[in-house]
Formats: sequence, C-alpha cells, structure tokens
Amino acid sequence: MEMATNTDNKTNVDESNQGCTTISFETHETHPKTCKEGFDNKRNWLFPRLLISNNKQFALKCLCHGMVLAYILAAINHWYLSDVKDVGWKNGLGLLIIVTTCYYGIQPVRFLFTLIPTVKVLPHAHFKIGVLCTFLGSFVLFIFFDTKNNRHRLVPLAGLSVFILLGFIFSKHRRHVNWITVASGLATQITIGMLTIRWQVGRSIVQAVGELADKFFSFAYVGAKVTYGNELIDNYGVFAFKVLSVLFFMCFIIEILFYYGIIQTVVIKLGWCLQKLLGTTAAESVNTCASVFLGMSEAPIIIKPYLPDLTESEIHTVMMGGFSTVAGTVFAAYTSFGIDPAYLITASVMSAPTALSFSKLIFPETEKSLNSIDQICTKKTNDEGNVMDAACKGAQFGLKIIGAIVANIVAFVSFVAFINAIITWLGHLVGFEDLSFEYVLGKILIPVTWLLGVDPSECEAVGKLIGLKMTINEFVAYKQMGDLIKEGKLNRKSEIVATFALCSFANPGSIGSMIATLTTLCPTQRSSITKNVFRAFLGGTVTCFLTAAIASLLMPDEGLQN
Repeated sequence: MEMATNTDNKTNVDESNQGCTTISFETHETHPKTCKEGFDNKRNWLFPRLLISNNKQFALKCLCHGMVLAYILAAINHWYLSDVKDVGWKNGLGLLIIVTTCYYGIQPVRFLFTLIPTVKVLPHAHFKIGVLCTFLGSFVLFIFFDTKNNRHRLVPLAGLSVFILLGFIFSKHRRHVNWITVASGLATQITIGMLTIRWQVGRSIVQAVGELADKFFSFAYVGAKVTYGNELIDNYGVFAFKVLSVLFFMCFIIEILFYYGIIQTVVIKLGWCLQKLLGTTAAESVNTCASVFLGMSEAPIIIKPYLPDLTESEIHTVMMGGFSTVAGTVFAAYTSFGIDPAYLITASVMSAPTALSFSKLIFPETEKSLNSIDQICTKKTNDEGNVMDAACKGAQFGLKIIGAIVANIVAFVSFVAFINAIITWLGHLVGFEDLSFEYVLGKILIPVTWLLGVDPSECEAVGKLIGLKMTINEFVAYKQMGDLIKEGKLNRKSEIVATFALCSFANPGSIGSMIATLTTLCPTQRSSITKNVFRAFLGGTVTCFLTAAIASLLMPDEGLQN
C-alpha cells in the first residue's frame, strides 16, 4: 500500500467536506482539519479499532448526560420540597437551568447553522434599504417622543450625525462607501442597546451576567492569597497583587476553552451572523467578534492562515476591531476601580458591529476579497500536547500581559507626572497656577463630551478621562474615574457615558502592540499594517464615542439612579 505524505507547506482542500479548507503549516506531516467527523480514507485498516473507540466514547457521553439529567432532577426535587419560592436565577436552581438550557440548546442551533448557509438569507438590496430606513426613522421618532420631558437627551443624536459626517469627510474612498453596511451596523448597535439598556429584562440579564462575572473573577483571589498572603489581598488590596492576579486565572481558563475549540466555535458563529447582517467579509467579522473575548493581540491568531490574503481594507478592519473593544480578561481590573461590570460588558459587545460598519465608512473596500466563512473551520489551531499543557501556557502567557500592563502604567503615569510638572512650571511663570496636562485635555475635549450628552458642568471632567485614555491607556483613565466616583464628582449619567467612551484598547501602547502582533503573524502585510494603524486607532476611538452616544440616548432618566 502506498502511503501519501505531504512534504511541503501547501494548503490542501478536501472537496468531500463541503469546501472546508485543510491547512497544514508543518513540514513533515499532515494535520487534517475538517468541518465534519469521519474516518480517514488513508487509514481504513484502523476501522475496527476506531469503531470500538467510538462506541466507548458514545457510552461515556451517554453516562455523563444521564448523570447531569439526574442531578438536575434532584435539584428540582430539592427546591420543590424546600418550599422556597425564589428559583434563584442569579445563583440558584434558575441559574442551573439557564446554563443547562444554553449548553443543550447549542446542538439544534449548530444544526441550523449548517443549513442556513445553503439558503439565501439576505433579502433584496432595495428591500433591505427600506427596512433600514424604516427602522432608523422609527428609532428617531421613538427618541423624539421619549425625550419630551428632557430635550437635552437629544444632544447625542446630533453627536451621532457629527461623528458619521466626520467619518465620511475623512474617508479614504468616499465614492466606494457602502451605506447599507454603515446603516446596518448602526441599526445592530441600536438593537443591542435597546435590549440591554432600555428593556428591563435585558438590563436585568446584563446586570446578572456582570455580577456572575465579578463572582467568577473573585475565585482568582483565592490563589492570590495563597501566593502573596491575606494582608496584601484583603487588607491593602495592592493592584499588582490582587487585581492583576485575575489575569493569570483568565488566561488559564481561556486557553483551555481555546484548546477544546469552544472559543473558536462561539466567535465563528457570531462572525457568520455579522457577515450576513452587515455584509462584511468572514475574516474581519470573526476577528472583531474574537476581540471581545480574547483581546486585540490574541484574536488575530484565529485568522492567522488568512492574514496574507486580506485586502488593505480588511487589514484596517482587523486592527480597528481590536482598538474598538476590550478583552474579557481585563474586566476584573476595571471593576476593581468601582466601574459597573454590566456596562463594561454592554459597551464591548455594542462596539463590535459598529467597529465593522464604521471601518467600512472611513476605509471602504475597493478590492476583491479572497475569504469566505466556509474556509474558517472550528478546529483548534494550537499545537499543545494536551489540555494541561495548553492551560499552563495560558497562565504563563498571563505573565507577559501583566508585565506589559505594569510596565505601561508605571512608565506612562510617571511620564504624565513629568509632563504635568513642566506644564505647571510654565504656567506658574506667567501667573497661571492651575495649568496642567489634564486641564489642557479637558478643555480640548469639552465639545466631544457635550455631544455625548454629558451635563455641561461635568464635560471637562469626562473630557480629562477621555484624554487620559487616548494619551496613556484606559487603566489610568478608569482608575481616575473610580476616584472621581468615590469623591462624588460624577453623576450617574456622566459615569455611564464615560464607561462606554473609555471601553476600548485605543491607546498609544496598543498601537505598538498591534503592529508587533500582526507583523509577527504576517510579515508580508507589514506595509498595510504600519500605513493604516493610526487611522484604525482614531477609528476605534470614534467607535466608542458612537457607542457612548447611543447609550446616552437610550438611558432613561429614571434608570440613572444608583
């Protein structure tokens, strides 16, 4: 029997697997990656052994599912006999039912996703334009009547118009702007905002998710106490030892999920939805969804094989997706400053579709894309020997992230203090005692914060926070914001608007990280990366302004109370 071997670094396509691409990056062996299970035709002599193995796996799965079902029934029986009326949707039986429903509900949804690509999903272009115009027009009317008692809430509507107009003015190819994509992204963001901010049930769900996330992060403190001692964690709460320890735990968990393909499955399905909804291409849609979960440095790893074939507009969108969102791994650091986790989650999710649509406004597509969603399979792309190896590498990678965070905070805060000293000295020489770096930034950004719906009396304070985020990073800005909240210098609306406006990785340090990450993954795209990274940085900043403006529009006055 002649055994075929793959001795060069080429891309192989298995036509029997519905066009799914088989990719190998090794030199001496083949790693088949298909979208459906089956036997390797080159190893037919293993059939009896594989059949026995599959039967054992099937029996084990049945046993596990049976145990889960028995446990759920026992929990329901215990709740029924205890005469407790509260089901416990946050931490009781209700939560168990929700988690179980989500897990087992994935199976029919996955089957549906395998059928949907064969069906024409998007309606006719003219019909879609009519739907978008009707939706956006209805939204404007809804906001107009909803703000009849407080017309100041209409100011962010002007802000949305100004930001979109500026994006068009500074667009690289104004004649090629696809306004359907832009309007679809805005409509998607508004829909998410309505469900998570204005709808009471949606707000409760997001709040519950935020509380669960906060509780999940707290488990990292157990290991931190064992390592550093209770005094540093509980009594003093030292940032480097308490807050940043969560990153070790999060990277550990995420690497395990990545190893089993769970992260890839989630982001690819979300990416497919965005592709069909907005008309963006597969690679850029998948990367933007992944940025919400993994961050701007880790998300491009999922689309690494396709980076060389991306167009210049797609490269720009990949970078802008990373600049417009924050990774779930750093939520705990922000919440430790007193930031509401529910609004952090909402802001990051809302920014994903806007990043795609606004990117296509400031850098429209003028080339033919070579990527489709069918090419990106859900198999794991890492080369760890087992799950423990992957988990350990994830924890070790957390050390690099923590080192970068600590280095940036120490260096940039020190630099700002130095700049402040110089500016204060110069102001003192001319009799201006209050001159400082934050003072200058706050004055410059007052018009922007006013367009976001911030009360005029607090525009300067919020402007300083945005300036700190743009010139240093969001850690310093959220830290300063937490101090202002404790001192009572920000009202509830300003706090919420600032939370949305600061929720992204668009800062100078991230520019260097983005260039280093993408040029390492794909050296052939270095020119496109370095040429467009600053445009993507500014686009990511404005994306957060759009998200903050919509949140300000949707937030009712009665919902601003603590």
